[in-house]
Amino acid sequence: MHNRGERLGPIASQGDLEDSALILVDTNIWAYYFDSTLPEHTQVVKPLEKVLKRNEASINATVAVETLHYLVKRLGPLAGGEKARIFMDYDIPVYALDRPTLMLTITKLCEFVHLGIGGRDASLLATMDKEAIRSIMTHDQSFRHVPNIEVIDPCLT
Repeated sequence: MHNRGERLGPIASQGDLEDSALILVDTNIWAYYFDSTLPEHTQVVKPLEKVLKRNEASINATVAVETLHYLVKRLGPLAGGEKARIFMDYDIPVYALDRPTLMLTITKLCEFVHLGIGGRDASLLATMDKEAIRSIMTHDQSFRHVPNIEVIDPCLT
């Protein structure tokens, strides 16, 4: 087993990439992955590494900033900063929060606020919709009530 935070280089072939579908990986999964003191850590390691090795992982700017914040605040500026740099060095798509995505975030928030979806969650749904991503890896149970998406929760298996 490799050390959490080691860079996983691209392993999938070009043919594999064409057949694979992207999965938006939520902040809580990255926190569990990089922070070995959390009880969920062992549950997410293999599933997330499988997604990374298949080049299926993606994030948006919300997840990027939240993950960087968590790592530095929770693990400290040295260890957290190192893991934050490793995280940002992964070769995964990072989708911007441009004006069209933010406008779609408003739509998603209005549509799903009654399900417990807040602004940050709505930005993930907007990114998924805009980028035609059907799956999210998260431990956030609010997403389970959103129609037409697949929720992958490695903490429940």
